[in-house]
Amino acid sequence: QLAKVHHVGQKFRAASRWDQFIAILMSQLSCRQSLRDIQSNLECQQEKLSHLGAKSIPRSTLARINEQQPAALYQQLFYKLLKYYEHSKVAHKFRFKNPLYSLDASHIDLSLSLCEWAKVHDSKASMKLSIG
Repeated sequence: QLAKVHHVGQKFRAASRWDQFIAILMSQLSCRQSLRDIQSNLECQQEKLSHLGAKSIPRSTLARINEQQPAALYQQLFYKLLKYYEHSKVAHKFRFKNPLYSLDASHIDLSLSLCEWAKVHDSKASMKLSIG
């Protein structure tokens, strides 16, 4: 609904606002800074994108969408989600006697042509990210 309200110009042929959102989200989470880097990261994650109902966007299309479409869509989406989750707070507080630690170890698939240092197999590159 928000995408229809905030759409400007012609209909997209090669990408949707959902594809743009996923591209922006992945670029933020993986600290990508250039369109080429974002696009190559999306290409590497093609199988995972299909599970989200998204697809990789050509670099020129991503640049055009980012330039021509207003960011107000994402601002309004943020405030809607914030309002929704503010009212769904847990009724009771959790208390722990000892410090609570959260650990995560994730494998990140990388492009072998861009990251030769991360070679795992002949045709695969990845790295393990541990956060604690």
